[in-house]
Amino acid sequence: MMKRMLVCSVLTMFAFVMFISAIGAGGVHAETAAASADREEYYEETYSKYLESQSFDGAISSSEIKVDVLSYQASSDMEADANDGAVLTGESGTITWNVQVREAGFYQIAVTYKPAAGTNSKIERKLYIDGQSLFNGMNQLIFHRVWDNGGKMLEKDGNEIRPTAVEKPESMTVYISDSRRRSLEPYKFYFSAGTHALTLESVKEPMEIRDITLRAAPDIKPYADVIEAWKQIYKVYDGVNLEYQAERTDDRTIAIEKSSVDILLSTDYSNPNTVPYHPYKIKLNTIGGSSWRTPGDFLTWRIHVPEEGLYRISFRGAQNTNRGVMSYRELKVNGVVPFREAMAIPFDFHSGFVHYVPGNDDGEFLIPLKQGENTISLEVVLGEFAMPLSEVEKSVFALNDLYRKTVQITGLVPDRYIDYEITKKIPNYTEILRTESDRLKKVVDELVRITGEKGEKTAMIEKMRVQAERLAARPEEVIAELGTMENNISSLGTWITTISEMPLQLDSFTLSSPTARLPDAMPNALVRGYYGLVRFLSTFFVDETMLSDGTDKNAIKVWIAAGRDQAQIIKTLIDQGFTPNSNIPVDLQLIPEDVILPATLAGNGPDVALAVPQATVVNFAMRNALVDLSKLDGFEDIRSKFPDSTWRTVTYRNGIFGLPEQETFLMMFYRKDILDQLGLQAPETWDEVEHLISILHANNYDFYMPGQELYPSLVYQYGGDLYQGGGGDYGIKSGLIDDSAMSAFNRVTRFFTSYRLPVTADFPNRFRTGAMPVGIAPYTTYNQLEVFAPEIRGLWSFAPMPGIETADGGVNNTVVSTTIDSIMMQSSQRKAEAWKFMQWWLETDTQAQYANALEAVMGSAARYPTANVDVLKRLPWATKDAEQLLRQFEFTVGSPEVPGGYMTPRAIDYAFRSVVTSGKNPREALYMNIKQIDKELTKKRKEFHLSYSEGD
Repeated sequence: MMKRMLVCSVLTMFAFVMFISAIGAGGVHAETAAASADREEYYEETYSKYLESQSFDGAISSSEIKVDVLSYQASSDMEADANDGAVLTGESGTITWNVQVREAGFYQIAVTYKPAAGTNSKIERKLYIDGQSLFNGMNQLIFHRVWDNGGKMLEKDGNEIRPTAVEKPESMTVYISDSRRRSLEPYKFYFSAGTHALTLESVKEPMEIRDITLRAAPDIKPYADVIEAWKQIYKVYDGVNLEYQAERTDDRTIAIEKSSVDILLSTDYSNPNTVPYHPYKIKLNTIGGSSWRTPGDFLTWRIHVPEEGLYRISFRGAQNTNRGVMSYRELKVNGVVPFREAMAIPFDFHSGFVHYVPGNDDGEFLIPLKQGENTISLEVVLGEFAMPLSEVEKSVFALNDLYRKTVQITGLVPDRYIDYEITKKIPNYTEILRTESDRLKKVVDELVRITGEKGEKTAMIEKMRVQAERLAARPEEVIAELGTMENNISSLGTWITTISEMPLQLDSFTLSSPTARLPDAMPNALVRGYYGLVRFLSTFFVDETMLSDGTDKNAIKVWIAAGRDQAQIIKTLIDQGFTPNSNIPVDLQLIPEDVILPATLAGNGPDVALAVPQATVVNFAMRNALVDLSKLDGFEDIRSKFPDSTWRTVTYRNGIFGLPEQETFLMMFYRKDILDQLGLQAPETWDEVEHLISILHANNYDFYMPGQELYPSLVYQYGGDLYQGGGGDYGIKSGLIDDSAMSAFNRVTRFFTSYRLPVTADFPNRFRTGAMPVGIAPYTTYNQLEVFAPEIRGLWSFAPMPGIETADGGVNNTVVSTTIDSIMMQSSQRKAEAWKFMQWWLETDTQAQYANALEAVMGSAARYPTANVDVLKRLPWATKDAEQLLRQFEFTVGSPEVPGGYMTPRAIDYAFRSVVTSGKNPREALYMNIKQIDKELTKKRKEFHLSYSEGD
């Protein structure tokens, strides 16, 4: 009976899957990626104005001027070294060359460079001509590194392991151009006859400069002008289809190179025609997708072609994540763009895989290839979305400025019964709104022209346009719509981020005869149904939370309380770097943090647990559940790699029970543009903060600080401590009773009582709009702003926490830090092997590999808040930002955990709120809550048989 029911269930499910598959089986197999030679070149506004000011008429000088790169002047902070006909430039400072120009005219600038050893980050520079930045694009020039992604594909338990990308530091020649790939042609610069100074300022990463030449870039002609000439030279290929894998090397795909470690191999389970395929095991059968979306990033394939000729090229891929938007790519063949249409080839949205065939209304394109080795490259460009993107950026900037001016008059919470006379105080108020409404209308029209429809990509712009038009007609209504206006502007900023991302996932590409039939991109319904059923049934038998097979009885059990992406990266590092070298198998499992202790008590816990918060570490240590790592051989070598502050968080009764992975702390963020407008500088002391707040408030701006979170840092700045006692007695009583802690609490609460700072706020969003141009926040907020607030890029920075002036004239800007740690369970039966694993995991190289892989998979918003300063230096921080972080790292103090310590933040919060919301005296409020802290400390110390204060 049970067998019959099981068979019936399987057959029913099979029929259901077949039905669903049949519905989706009629997908498109081939799509013409219709590129146009008639696309009008778009120039960003400041660049366009520069060309107009120099009366550019389209002519480029035919002269060629070679710069003597060895004859340079370097600033005092630039490390420059001439060697072998090139000059190695450091990651800070400026280097200048004098250029003698005989014939006045417009020139393009070709730079031959070689990346120097650094981080995984792209090389960034600023360009100045005669000491001036002539337009915005000169402030961010990107020089790419090249990574070899064609390593051997290893397997474990039938699952493929992503090969490690290896940098190929080779010389490359590029023309200085728009790093955001809005304009597809190199920048044109006007040089008058005479001597000019050419200056490069280092922003990020060192590089070797081998040659700089002023000359015209090669002219790229339309396809119609080159195809007939090619047909006179090459024969049109008429042989069998030649398929090349995009993600792996073989006899045809000789090598795969990429411009960023961010571009990753991925697994596609949706389409059995993807090669190789397995319904539930990991087969890295595609490359790109959401990891290949940033303008300027490219993939290059070195391929073998059996005979010379003209070939049709088609790409089997999927652009199924960005509905309503095409993803554009610039095609290069053997290092050059073959014709104008290839500068921006659109890959339309489709729900599944299709064959994208570059072509136009007259037919599909043919490309010339020689016999033997050739290269095919695709680079992310903005294509026809350059104009909408730039216009929306301008609109956001203008509307943000208008919003800030409005808030300066009305405040963040205006009174609806007051006539603020907005149009009198901001005379061009209605004109700005009408201008931006008209601009956004043109953007919507352009998006409809490009995509052929109104959809989610136009809805937000239309919403802001309608509001701007309405407020232009009735300006007084801004009082009621101020919050909506702020949200709409923020949404436009998010739109900029999403529209500039151009994802594309590739499985393979095919060279073929123009009349050849391409293989089906989608399988038939029967195949889809079969594999769909197998994948469905596998969910009952394959545990996808297990990252290893767990069959090796000698394996150490490692649990991680993090996301699956993080766990998969660690698994890859273990398989590549730890197990082969140590011969110690590891069973890595993805387990929630709160399961660790119950599982250990039940005798089924791990040997090692990763990514454990510091409070959990000490809670386990109190219960004798952890190994004291300070007593193990090799601990001192690990200890020297981390700041002292990280060890304080995992110390209990003079033992150390965790190894620090991550460390986070507060820093001060500030909008440079707004402070410059007000004639202010970033404050360094709390006295300067108070002065700054008064000026901000006078202009209806605000300052943000998380009072309860900030208070412990001020306790240490004032010379206090959170707890009393020393050694094993540390934590016997609260240290907040001390006068220094009382003074710190009085100062923190004064910001909220005397200066009326908001207790809670969406700081990143208000910082983005300018309503809160200065604030205190965790330094990881930097990553969020970099990714989600592109409209203010370059307008803000961060600095160490403000502090207390010391007697010697310095500033004590100590900040409390918290850590995430690795632990070893006392119940482990394989402590020696577990310790070797922990030593490997905390090595600088391992942590750096993990940090860079994490950012590559999840984007720069997931930049790793490492506790290792040496790892921090290897992450892709801009030089100036890294300097600020390192300054603050020197003044961190670990937030200690003691028995009953969980009551301290609660009591601080109670005392803070009673002062701010109920008007109680700060000293009295804190004193009354300290009694609760001391009671809980005593209670817990008695429970764990520790010394305690007799008075409690």
